[in-house]
Amino acid sequence: MQISTTHYYDEFLRYYDLATKQQALCNLGQVGYLECGIDDDLMRHVELYDVVERKFAGFSQIVNDIFYGWTQDHPYWDKMQANAVTPQRRQVATAWTGKRDHFDLADWLYLFIMHRVTGSAINYATKPSGYHNSLIFHLHDCSSIEEMVTVMKGHDAPFYTSIGYQFPAFPKPPAGSGWKRGGDYYLAEYAPTLARELGDWLQRDGKKTMRQIGDWMFKWNADHGLRAYRFQYAAVIADIADWFPQFVHLESPFYYGTNAVECIGYLADPVTGRNKKSHEFLDAVMERIMRDTGGLPYNAEDVACDFIRWVENYVRPGHDYAHLDYDAIWSSSQITDHPFGRQKPMLDLGIVTTFQGMTAHPSDDKIISMAGLTPDQYREMVKTGQRHTGQPVTLASPVEAPKPKALALF
Repeated sequence: MQISTTHYYDEFLRYYDLATKQQALCNLGQVGYLECGIDDDLMRHVELYDVVERKFAGFSQIVNDIFYGWTQDHPYWDKMQANAVTPQRRQVATAWTGKRDHFDLADWLYLFIMHRVTGSAINYATKPSGYHNSLIFHLHDCSSIEEMVTVMKGHDAPFYTSIGYQFPAFPKPPAGSGWKRGGDYYLAEYAPTLARELGDWLQRDGKKTMRQIGDWMFKWNADHGLRAYRFQYAAVIADIADWFPQFVHLESPFYYGTNAVECIGYLADPVTGRNKKSHEFLDAVMERIMRDTGGLPYNAEDVACDFIRWVENYVRPGHDYAHLDYDAIWSSSQITDHPFGRQKPMLDLGIVTTFQGMTAHPSDDKIISMAGLTPDQYREMVKTGQRHTGQPVTLASPVEAPKPKALALF
């Protein structure tokens, strides 16, 4: 499919360059975020926009720790040697040292599945963001999947997190099964078999494309009476690519979550036809991104999700970001008339009184909708500098939270 890129695409490439630099300097390197020299307040204050490879994103940090342990193979070894690590990394990486070779492929696949269906340990309001409510802290003494299930069954503390992600539609535990939660039931009665059969299949007949693995997993769920778990399994496929790349064609097309689909729709237009949600269009844009940046599709999909958050000045209020002045911390995005999320013109034009006191990021068109404006009206106000004449929006009470990364589309 032929596409025509937009000014959002030019800004995406600029963001990609900024995130690449911050990944090298701050995420993998030892330069402080505030000292990194990147002229972008949001990126310097909010530790979310610092990756172009999903292996180094917050939702994968703990997986690095359990896979590599406290060894020089760990991608953060230089930081670890310099004692520039969080207590969580020190605890997990130390406890899991040696498990990489002790576990077989099925064991690792089970851990990937468990990590992803329980929420990827993400809490975007905390630093570090990828260790929240994770059962992984308690599995290092296990030597098999069955022992992991035993630990899970006896674990009383929370080990699911929906802060930024969504759970799949777990099966309902049958009466008398002993399982109270559908997620526990799935992890005990379904996921072990899935992990072992997937591991056997991956090791046969050469490398697989991302979507071949997805088709296999979705069919497995359907054959066992489960929903597809498209979003969560897409994350597992990416884990396989990151930690067992010998089984995957890394440049093959990936899946697209709703945030990525939204972002890609801004980046380009189809030359013929108007279906921006078709695989043909999405893949064509992703191929262009791969050509222009060198980024693999499964990584670029995640960058797209971060980019649209960056354009909309996303920060999760509270915890480690409670001290920020939400009226002063903005991205350097040069798209000044984007009508969604948290935008400086909304403040400057009197559409909102203040972003201080917000308890959740105002998602989508929340602000302009509360002000009685359409996206086109907002853009015209930004263009002309016309101030809002209606009642300004007040965010002292909770507003709609941003949509979690949602189902991958096909």
